[in-house]
Formats: sequence, C-alpha cells, structure tokens
Amino acid sequence: MALAVAMKGPWRGTGAAPPLPVAPLPSSVDDKWLSAKMDNHIRVPGESAPTVAAATFEGSTHGGCSCSHPPPSKRSAMLLAAASVFVSFRISGRRSRCNRSQTALAATGTRKSRVKISQDIPKGSDFYKVLGVNRNASMEDIRTAYKHIIRTTHPDVNPNPEATNLFIQAQEAFRWLSDPQQREVYDGVGELFGQDAIYDYTDEPILGSLTKIREIEYLRAASDCVNLCLKQMTWKTSPKVDITIKDIRKRFRKLGAQRVIFVRDFFVRHLREVLQYPKLIRQLHPFERLTVELALMQHAEQGGAPIGQLLAVVRSLRKRINEEAAAAAHAVSKAERGRLATFLSDKVIQDIWDLMLDHEPIFVQFRAAQTAMFKVPCIDLDKPTVVFVGGPNVGKSSLVRSVSTGKPEVSDYIFTTKQLTIGHLWHFIAGTPLLIHGQVVDSPGLRGPPGGDYNLLDELTLGSMQHLPTGVVYVFDPDPWTHGYLTVEDQIEVREALRQKFPRRPWLDVITKVDLCEENGDVKKEVEDLSSRYPEALQVSAYDGTGLDELNTEVRSLLEQMTRIVRQLQRAKIRQLRVGGDSEAYVGKEALITREMA
Repeated sequence: MALAVAMKGPWRGTGAAPPLPVAPLPSSVDDKWLSAKMDNHIRVPGESAPTVAAATFEGSTHGGCSCSHPPPSKRSAMLLAAASVFVSFRISGRRSRCNRSQTALAATGTRKSRVKISQDIPKGSDFYKVLGVNRNASMEDIRTAYKHIIRTTHPDVNPNPEATNLFIQAQEAFRWLSDPQQREVYDGVGELFGQDAIYDYTDEPILGSLTKIREIEYLRAASDCVNLCLKQMTWKTSPKVDITIKDIRKRFRKLGAQRVIFVRDFFVRHLREVLQYPKLIRQLHPFERLTVELALMQHAEQGGAPIGQLLAVVRSLRKRINEEAAAAAHAVSKAERGRLATFLSDKVIQDIWDLMLDHEPIFVQFRAAQTAMFKVPCIDLDKPTVVFVGGPNVGKSSLVRSVSTGKPEVSDYIFTTKQLTIGHLWHFIAGTPLLIHGQVVDSPGLRGPPGGDYNLLDELTLGSMQHLPTGVVYVFDPDPWTHGYLTVEDQIEVREALRQKFPRRPWLDVITKVDLCEENGDVKKEVEDLSSRYPEALQVSAYDGTGLDELNTEVRSLLEQMTRIVRQLQRAKIRQLRVGGDSEAYVGKEALITREMA
C-alpha cells in the first residue's frame, strides 16, 4: 500500500526512482552493544573504530557519481556491520571445522600410506649392487656412483633398452640410499625388500570379521513396539479414508480393514527379523558358531531362558497375531454399518496391543539372550593372530596379560577361562615402516588330546586352531600338583597330538612358572626334562618377569609369520573374486594346510 501511494507522487512519469519507505527496526537492538561489537572486530587502517560506519556509508558513490538518496541511519549502518561480522565468523568456523576434520582423518589413519616400490624394480633387488658400491659406502661414494651411472645410461646418451632399465633402477636405488632413514629401513630388511608377503600386507577388510551375528538388531521391548505402532498410525503412512467411494458404509469398512492389516503387518514384520536367527546361525563361520553356542550355553547356566524356547514363543506370537488380525479384518469388511466397522477395528487393534504387552517378559529375556550373543569376541581375519593353548590353569592368562592389552581373569582354580579373551599388540616389522596390528587370544584349557571326550570349551579352543589362521603358543606347567589339571605327561601328549594335527602351523613352546625351581626340586627336574625334550622352548615366569622379554620378541616373530600367511589368503580371495568364482563365506580349516608358508 505504501508503494502504491508513493507511485502516485510527483515521481510518476519522470523516470526517477521514488524513495521506498524503510521498515521500522526492532526496538530490542541495543546501539551500545552493536557499537561495542563493531569496535572490537572492525578496524580500518588510519581511522578509529567509531568512524567505520561513517567511512563506509557516508559519501558512497556508484560509478563515480554521488547517490541521490540520503545515507542510511546510524542504526542501519551498525546492523549491516554486525551482519558482516557474523558472516565472517561463520566462514572462519567452517574453515576451522574442515581443518579439524582433516587433522582427525590423518590422526585416525583412515588415509593409509605404505611404502611403494617402482614396478620396474625386481623383487629383492640389491640397490648397492645396482650402484656398484659396498654396504659401508659413504654418502659421497653413493652420489658419485649414481652420477657416473646416469651419465652413461641416460636414454638420450644410450638408447639401449638394458641401459634404460639400469638408469631406472639407479634412480630408485639412489632415492632409497640417499635418505639416511630410508637407507636404515632398507638395510634392516635386506633381501626381503619388496616382497609381497611383507610390503603388500594391508588391514583392509578382504577376508572379513566374525561379526555376522550382529546383522540382526536388538528386539525392541513390547511397550516400545506398541508406542512406535501408535506413532506410525498418526503419520501419512497410515491408511486414509478413500473419498472416492461414495457409499459411506463401504468407505469405513475399507478403512477399518486397512487399519487392522496395517497394525498386523507392523508387528509381523518386526518379529520376522528375529526369527531369522536359526538360518543365520547355520550360515555363520564355524568358529563364530562355536562362540555363539558357548555364549548361549553360559547364558542358560546363569538362569537365562534357552534361545530355542524363546524363538518358539515369538513364532507362536507372530502366528497368533497374523491369524487373529486376518479374521478381524474380514469381519470388519463385512460389518453392517460404517460406525460398527470403526468400533470393531479399534477393538481389534487394542487387543493386539494388549497381546504384545502380555509378552513383555519374553521380549526382555530375548534381549538378554541377544546381549549374550553380542558379547562374543570378534576375530578379525585380516589381522595376524596368535593363540595361547595349554591345559587348564597352566598360566596362559598371565602370559597374555604380559604381552598384550588383553585382561583375562587370573585365579588359582581350574577352568578360570571360560571364553576367548582377545588382546591386541602393535608391532613394527624389523627394519620396515610397516606397522601391523596383531591379535593375541587366550583360550580355555584343554582337558585332553584331540578326538577325546570334548565339551564346548574344548571345541572352542580346538576351533581357534582348526578354523582360524593362527600361530600357536603352547604353554607347559611344570608344577601341575598345586592347581593344575593335567600332569606333565598328559600335557606332552596333548602337545604332540596338536602338533601332529597342525604340522605346518607357526609354533612356539613355552615353559612357565620357572620361578619355582629354586623352591621345589621336582619342578626343577620337570623343567630340565621339558627343556631337553624341547630345546627351543622358552622358560618364562609371569611372577618375577623371567623370560618375558624373549617371549614378547618371539610372539612378535609369530605375528610376522602370520602376516605373510594372511596376505596369501587375501591374495587368494582377491583372485577368486576376480575370476568370478563362488565366494566362500569364511576361511576353511584347510587354509593353512594347503598353502606353504612364505
């Protein structure tokens, strides 16, 4: 209206733009606050802060000509200045967040970086031989030899293909040997430099992790399901009245039947997900299946309901909801009146909700069983793994605590370890910049050799060697009379049976509790007998720290061997995917038997 009145003034038809009315500013704006902000954040060289607004707006020109309209007020100038400050703060904040995200990305190691070697360099090349110098050559000798080679083998000087190859190799050799740190790395690796088994190792998920049991999410509580169903019935996804139907009675019959079917499908769909557990468990990796069965068995021993009975009750509930809702929907669609159809549908929906709430204890017990399954340890098949094996209460848990981040329970009674405990160990391969992430596993004690009367705990320990690519540390207890379960002869029998079953597995024998040799002559005699039978066995003690440094070094050596084996399995899996063959869901137990170690 103000614009229309202004256009009726003396400016009409003259071509000049009339001054538009300015909307009143809110009274809540404080001039002193804006002035203080402007004084703190806006500075013009050579001028004081209070004159910035005036220097910005007063006497402003467009194309060298002074504007005909009056300058804005002081409050408008301060508002515009404050807006510019706000925009600058937003831009700087976005830049800082971007920088923080890049820093976090680099810190977490998401962007992987590893040493890359030129494809023209053969594996295991001797860079010193390429340059014609010895390993003790000084930097000046290396530089002189490099300059001599590139002068005689440059493609512009010598077009011979062999000279070109030598020129490329000399460049790569000088690149590695001219840097003191890279030269130290090369000297530490030696002839293994560039082999795929070491430098092409990656922790990218190629073989996968044993976490398939987590594909099915937690079963919601019955009250949460009812509330979510009620919430969705108020959304646009719920059935609506079909206004195209002219008959009011048919219109509400259809609406009532659709509402019943909507509630039925909501609960049936949610219950169908957890009923997939039997099929999912059959598809699990054999070792993951063992861990899930052990977790459910321990859950039942602690007073939890068996998962089979809970699944049967949930299946019966789903069937009952399906049948009652189908019969009620048919009755609603045949109602005599529209209002009766609405009443029937409301009553059926309320009955279904009450039925769900009556099964609340079943839902709670099912969630407890799921929690037990989700607590099973997760083995990453793409990481080298070492498992500690031995009889019950031989000291495996104490050694795992000493060499890794694992914290298994340590007690003086047998069968302390009733599940796998995984510790982690980070190790630089000797003389290389390659950092590997190893897994150290503490397993339950074996009661006898393979093929005997095994329970689920024994099968879990044996499965860690049979179904997983792992190195083995076998632990002997020379003092089984105190808290042990197997005699020394029985431990030797178990060790020989395992070694015969896994002859090519990376292996390390360890004799623990050697600190008792000074106090007990029988223990000293057993240690001597074991050492004479297994000369390469380490003698350690977690009590006084004897031999723990050697054990730590040997465990890291096992991880290096397992790194090569894991890389072989990864390359085999990649070749299998490239040729389009059938992809196995897991690494079979023959994985280490059919492949020679690097």
